[in-house]
Amino acid sequence: MSKTEKYTLILLRDGSHPWRIALSRKWLRRLFLLSIPPLLALFVGAVVSIFLYFGNLDSINGYEKVVQREAEMKAQVDFFARRIDELTDQLTELKESNARIKVLANLNVHPGTSVRQGVGGPDPAVAALTTDSLDEARKQVIEKMHQDLQVLELRLVDEQQQSRLLQDYLEEQKAILNFTPSIRPVRGWISSGYGYRRSPFTGKREFHRGLDIVNRKGTPVVATADGRVKFAGHNGGYGNLVVIDHGMGVESKYGHLYRIEVKVGDKVIRGQEIGVLGNTGRSTGPHLHYEIVVNKHTVDPRRYFID
Repeated sequence: MSKTEKYTLILLRDGSHPWRIALSRKWLRRLFLLSIPPLLALFVGAVVSIFLYFGNLDSINGYEKVVQREAEMKAQVDFFARRIDELTDQLTELKESNARIKVLANLNVHPGTSVRQGVGGPDPAVAALTTDSLDEARKQVIEKMHQDLQVLELRLVDEQQQSRLLQDYLEEQKAILNFTPSIRPVRGWISSGYGYRRSPFTGKREFHRGLDIVNRKGTPVVATADGRVKFAGHNGGYGNLVVIDHGMGVESKYGHLYRIEVKVGDKVIRGQEIGVLGNTGRSTGPHLHYEIVVNKHTVDPRRYFID
């Protein structure tokens, strides 16, 4: 093949004449030799880049792990911070509520024994946060926050238990108060108190088992506590009598009534009208004979008045 032999490159373009480029074999050889250095440099650069990438792969992975570890740490810290804030607010609110109840109930100590209930185990929300990639120091920080959270949970359980005991105590006291004679059965002045006196009928010394409260005939007489009517009718010297059973061995008696407005078996509440004042039975004038009986023994009704 002659060195003067030529190669022709034809470039075609729509609507125009074709371009012809004629290159001799000598020029083609020169172009080939000139292209070798850039291609070699490109190849060497690619090889070096590949070696550098794999050489720094551990560093890249290490950085990604650090970023992942920081993200996990932040997620867990944020979670515990929110939980601690929530429990602290609940505990503060509950303690303030219990303190107000104690003041209203005039309590200085717990009305009962608070029973600490066992709590623990993995929190579902905590379990969802992995700690595999956390180093030991960071794991200790998270564990300390978890322990603080459990302490708060225990304190909240104790306070909730105390709140339930307080509610039970108040309900019990309310029931006791409702069924304890504590108001005056009728307005008026006490003409004869509880205890020994001179009988208005015989002039002899006798024991008076209740209070005589004087007022006009027809004055309303009310039940002094919740209970059930045990007797309603005429009973000798008591005249027209109503007896109310308040439970726990406590009864109240209302004698000398002019009219009875309840019947045996009726449930009554404190302040409910049960009759009107009269002068029936062994009586010298319009008044109410009022007795309180505790375990079959009469007591001074004035000890129970709170109004």
